[in-house]
Amino acid sequence: MKKALLALLALGLMVALSNKEAIQKEWEQSAHNNGVMGAKTLSVATVEARAEGAAHCARCHSEQGFLAWLNQLKKGNPGNLVGPDGKAATVDYLRSLGLTQAQVKPITCKTCHDDDGDLRLVHDTPMLPAGFRAVGVGSGALCMACHNTRNGRITWNAADAGRYTSPHYSAEADVILGKNGYFVDDTREWNNPHAFFTGGSCSTCHMSLSGKDYTAHTFKTPENLCASCHGAKYTKEMVQDNTEHLMSLVRTMVNAKVLAVRDRIKTVRAYNPDTGQFTPNVQVKAPVYRVDIVSFGGQLGFKMDLTDGTTLWSQLGDIRDEKGQPVFSTKDPVVRAAWNYILVKYDGSKGIHNPTYTRALLLATVEALR
Repeated sequence: MKKALLALLALGLMVALSNKEAIQKEWEQSAHNNGVMGAKTLSVATVEARAEGAAHCARCHSEQGFLAWLNQLKKGNPGNLVGPDGKAATVDYLRSLGLTQAQVKPITCKTCHDDDGDLRLVHDTPMLPAGFRAVGVGSGALCMACHNTRNGRITWNAADAGRYTSPHYSAEADVILGKNGYFVDDTREWNNPHAFFTGGSCSTCHMSLSGKDYTAHTFKTPENLCASCHGAKYTKEMVQDNTEHLMSLVRTMVNAKVLAVRDRIKTVRAYNPDTGQFTPNVQVKAPVYRVDIVSFGGQLGFKMDLTDGTTLWSQLGDIRDEKGQPVFSTKDPVVRAAWNYILVKYDGSKGIHNPTYTRALLLATVEALR
């Protein structure tokens, strides 16, 4: 009996070690690891790259920054990192946290798990940088701490966006909870089953339903994920194809709005996507014939193809008329439509996270553009 018990314990230990090794290898290939995110993405959390601005990016782009910020978040401050005195973090303080090129770490095991292996945040979140709380979302609460638009709460029915700010990358929490989209009431409760009735929300689909005997850490959903709950004949394309069609309608209508005023477009502050540099007062020497909705530098923008074969990138507020005024004011529905489009794009699921809200949002955007 004793030998059998010892054998079972030994077997359990071997399985645990094997799973730990598998998790480590999966994490190494995940976007949370610097090996996939890339040195450039990790560098935004360093004082060398951003100086005091690292207090913004380091919150979610580094282990050290997140651990310092999570304590701050739980105390009710979702803003940029602050120092021990409660004031804006200085370069010296950020450096003391290890937010330097030599010391900065990606999102590791320690970022999400405490010394006992427990998740550092579960079930409910404090107020998030996107201006809302997530309640009753299981282990997905930890994911939502960073995976949100991170630019405050918008007013869904505002006649004036008041800014050209873009949603931040990884806008999943906003979409899965039905928050921060224009033209659709985001103060109501969107009872989305994917958020509230799967146990762990994000982690259920991205980790637990991997088909393995442990919680997978690639964070990639399996190919047949939808079949886990909806049956073998149900595929992700059933949602994604129609979402992509609605997004194409938004692009087409925004493009038409731009073409209607293209004769007013005289100058832009041109952005170079290869270098990340801006050039002011660039003359627009030919008419625009096509635009793509993009985002860079934290602002909404257009990639504009001109009839002479050239392409210009510009943030919306920098597309100017002959008097130097923005062609698209913040009151223009194009600005709010661009926000919604990027919100859905940066969610990344093409509607799967919250099919009902995503469809309502895109349809309302089309109607607003009419």
